[in-house]
Amino acid sequence: MHQNQLIGGARILSAEEAEQVDLGSLTELMGTWISAAIPPEKIAQGWNVISIPGPSGFMYEVIPYTEILTFKPVIAALNKGPIIKGEEVIQEITGLMYEQQIFSACPPDKPCNPQFPAGAQIHAETGFLLNFKQKANPNNPSGGFDFARLATIPHGNSVLALGHASTEQATTGEPIGNSFFPKASAQPTSIDGSGPRGQGIVPIGYDNIITFPLQFPGVFNDQANPNSFLKDALGDQKIIAMTILQMSTNNINAGGGILNIPFIDSNAKATSMDAIFWIETIEGNNQLQLQYTQTINLVFQPTGSSTSIVWPHITVNTLTKVS
Repeated sequence: MHQNQLIGGARILSAEEAEQVDLGSLTELMGTWISAAIPPEKIAQGWNVISIPGPSGFMYEVIPYTEILTFKPVIAALNKGPIIKGEEVIQEITGLMYEQQIFSACPPDKPCNPQFPAGAQIHAETGFLLNFKQKANPNNPSGGFDFARLATIPHGNSVLALGHASTEQATTGEPIGNSFFPKASAQPTSIDGSGPRGQGIVPIGYDNIITFPLQFPGVFNDQANPNSFLKDALGDQKIIAMTILQMSTNNINAGGGILNIPFIDSNAKATSMDAIFWIETIEGNNQLQLQYTQTINLVFQPTGSSTSIVWPHITVNTLTKVS
């Protein structure tokens, strides 16, 4: 892409230009993804876990879901900086516009929140993934990051996360295993970082709320670690190549963060987000597979205690790209 095409700032690309744009590590995301097929008895590939305040304390909520996630290569921009030693510092950005729609898959015979019956939309999000590093300009100033995620959520949140990209290839005769998923802890903490036991928020303690009773026994057995479902969903599939996109709003001296409207700031403040996308090439399958985990920390005001509580809101899903 020639620089004179970008004079005037950010703009939408034509279809012809989009075919030529360099999206770097974001390239494989282009297109539409839907929740991967699953036997009916498994209910869903997507799972949402969150604790919410109730009349007598906090309640742990588990919601299965389906998802449509679409990425389009539609933006290009020049960020202009100062002139240093006769040369202007310029950052060229290309990227993807995305839309995420999530729908409840709660069966009528399961203990789901009645506000989210099967088919109800439970999350909507739009935003951009911005590629910082183009092949033609490897010295593009990026602060050491490969990409950024800008997101807006109708609840009243704006998110800026910065990320790094990496790749893995299977060695000869040995596919990538399934042990790369980190633990995603649904365990809450007090705002000061101390453990929750003995805080008096709920009579049976947080551990009990998370792990017992199982809300979907035989389907989602490790409620305290939702990433365990990603490993189960991968099963015996053999990954032969993988692109990893890791992003966070917590970047020391590098920017990023979450802004909330006043009501959310006062009641359920979203303070941080961490997410990982694994874009997987599966042996014997001509469709790419996307697995992700995302944790947003919410600070709820006290319920029967003088201590505010940080509750992780975790979502995981396995999706495939449609033609």
